[in-house]
Amino acid sequence: MARHHRTYRGPSLTSNTTRRPTPPLLKRSLRSVTIKDADRFDWVDARAPHLAVRPWVRPSVAAALAGYEALDVGSLSWGLLHTDPAPEAFRLDRKTGECGLIDWSIAMSGPLLYDLASAVMYVGGIDNADYLVEAYLESKTMTRAEVEHGLLAMLRFRWAVQADYFARRVVTDDLTGITSAADNEVGLENAHRWLGRLAAKEPSGAHRGHKTA
Repeated sequence: MARHHRTYRGPSLTSNTTRRPTPPLLKRSLRSVTIKDADRFDWVDARAPHLAVRPWVRPSVAAALAGYEALDVGSLSWGLLHTDPAPEAFRLDRKTGECGLIDWSIAMSGPLLYDLASAVMYVGGIDNADYLVEAYLESKTMTRAEVEHGLLAMLRFRWAVQADYFARRVVTDDLTGITSAADNEVGLENAHRWLGRLAAKEPSGAHRGHKTA
């Protein structure tokens, strides 16, 4: 089944995204939540025909998928994923301090680290995510060791999901939520740049500056 995230073209490599912590509500509340017959997390197929849209797409997606699988994902913390926790999906009641989350159409069961990687993507990458990651760690949903071990590979995989998404849109000429086909091309190229950048990082540099307790 094809999965469709919101149309997110991604930050440029020079983005100066404001460092704002995303509320840890998502992880605290969903770790133990299950939905009967919820879809399992397995939507990227490196053999998919639409990945032939550009020469780089299939190899980059396959490499990111291999990195994801090398994490021994069965050993990670699993639960209900939102899968697309963009900042605009959060609704904060400033009077009560309560925070809600909308857009659950693609929720599924999967490794909780994926939602954290998604949030990191939305703030412009690991270099902009110190406060966000610390907020998640404070919620005790995942251990620091798990985050240090898997965040970089999961973030790379998250960008592979973006590449898969925009490759499909380019091939099918899907203009949902955008003004022209050029927007899909921009999204695909941003995925290309970020996948290249993350592939060049040292495996041990998943989240520099946070030591395992």
